[in-house]
Amino acid sequence: CVPLNPNPYTFEPPKNVFPIEPWTTEGDGVWAIDPTTAYTGTYSIKSPNFDGEPLKQVSNATLEVCDDFEGGPLVFYAKASVLPPQDVFIVYIDGVVAAQLVDVQDFEEVKLELKPGGHRVDFSYQYNIFNLDPDSTDFDNIPNKILGAVWIDGISTGNVTPAPPADTDKPTLLPTKSPTKSPMKS
Repeated sequence: CVPLNPNPYTFEPPKNVFPIEPWTTEGDGVWAIDPTTAYTGTYSIKSPNFDGEPLKQVSNATLEVCDDFEGGPLVFYAKASVLPPQDVFIVYIDGVVAAQLVDVQDFEEVKLELKPGGHRVDFSYQYNIFNLDPDSTDFDNIPNKILGAVWIDGISTGNVTPAPPADTDKPTLLPTKSPTKSPMKS
C-alpha cells in the first residue's frame, strides 16, 4: 500500500497522472484528470461521460488507505452535478454507503470519519440508476444546470490542514509550531 502523498492530495503536477497509487479506477468507464474544473489549483479528477447509455453504468475512483492509518477524518471536495433518476454520486467506505451527493454545483467539503486501519474508499458515479430509456420523458425534467458529472479534489486523510481553494486572492494562513523566543541582542 502506498500512503496518500502529498496529504492533502491534489491532482497538480507531478501528480496529475491518474490513476496512480494509492488510486485505481474501475467499472464501465474510467475517471480521468480534468483541467477545466478544480477546487484547488488547476486539475481535479472527473467521472466518465455516460450520456445516452441505455443501461445502468457505474464507475469508481478508488482510494486505498493503508493498514497503518491511525484513524481520523477523510476530507475531500466534490462537485456533484448529478440528479436522479439520471445519475447519482455515492461514496462507499469498505462497501458501506458513507455519503451521497446530488445537485452540488460548486465544490463542497465532505468530511467522513475513518477508523484506524486499512480502508477502501470508492467514489462512485452511477448513471441511469433505474435502467430507464434515455430517450424517454424520464430524463426530460433534468435541469440544464445538471452537467452529468462529478469532480473530486483536495483529498486528505488524518488530521492535516485541508487544501486551499483555487480561486482566492487572499493569502492562506497555515498553522505553525508554537513560536520560540528569539534571542534578544543586548
